[in-house]
Amino acid sequence: MQLLERQARAPQTAISIGPSLAVELSWVLLAAGREQLCLDHPALQALYSGGKGLQERVNSFWDDGVADFGEQLVLADQAGLVASIDIGELLTGIAAAAVHSPSELTLASEEESDRVVFLQRLDQLRHSSRLRRDYVRLLAELWSEVDGMWRETGRQVVEVACSRLKRRVEQGANWRDVVVSDSEHLSSLLPGLIDKVAPAASVTIVPSWFSGQGLLFDLPSGILVGLRAAVADAGTRARTDLVARRLKALADPTRLAIAYSLGGGSMTVGEIAKSFDLAQPTVSNHMKILRDAGIVRGERHGNRLELEVRPEAAMELLDELKALLNHSGEGAEGTFASP
Repeated sequence: MQLLERQARAPQTAISIGPSLAVELSWVLLAAGREQLCLDHPALQALYSGGKGLQERVNSFWDDGVADFGEQLVLADQAGLVASIDIGELLTGIAAAAVHSPSELTLASEEESDRVVFLQRLDQLRHSSRLRRDYVRLLAELWSEVDGMWRETGRQVVEVACSRLKRRVEQGANWRDVVVSDSEHLSSLLPGLIDKVAPAASVTIVPSWFSGQGLLFDLPSGILVGLRAAVADAGTRARTDLVARRLKALADPTRLAIAYSLGGGSMTVGEIAKSFDLAQPTVSNHMKILRDAGIVRGERHGNRLELEVRPEAAMELLDELKALLNHSGEGAEGTFASP
């Protein structure tokens, strides 16, 4: 009897598409050293110009010359939380994963020098409870500063982008074609990475609100692809939401009066409360809105947090309004620059 050997069917790649706070955090961290990312997102601009020293803390946390926090994605992956949109769950998982982080990783997407750096960071986190605590604390503090914009604007934009990408894949589009068509930057990186990893690897595609050009990372569980969530309709809504946030911050008579007063010189929350005969919690709430909108910044001098108007805030708002009202038919995607 003649035996016919069946040709093995190529394993099908598992595709998942959804939001990820781990990816969003990666961009927030990277923005500390990328001015253009801050210019694209007022929340990031306010974060790193707020006088809390966060930019310096991020840039100096690892003294190894690598700006990316790739180890954070590795830890989120190890915890099985890359797709999490619960910041508490994510940070708890990262802290736990850091205790038993892998000592060897392929990380085919990375240069060898960067791969070595990420492994060294994981090793340091594995052996130091203090470093783990400081690391998670920094991530938590950063996210708390941008969480409002994510909840009010970013998540909506990301969900629209996810729905669009899912429809394209469900209609038969190849995931590689989807990625390449959405990111010219990734089109040059993707072929080289695909040649290095197993064809059956899973692929997680993450539209990201705080994104720059795009992200491509080879994780133990599969390939992670980060895209900018800036589809036409959502992108337009997002851009107008950013301007509306600043206008709304100044539309309140009390906040406008406070901003006017701060234009004449810095003041503390207590001094503002006394000047306007307001309770300090009320003033603190007004200041949070103004700082989140990128209108006011704070600088600490000893025990005093002195608040002042950002000199460039008015011109930025005027430029944003001009760009929106005189866009000459330019698509929404063209309004978001890449770093």
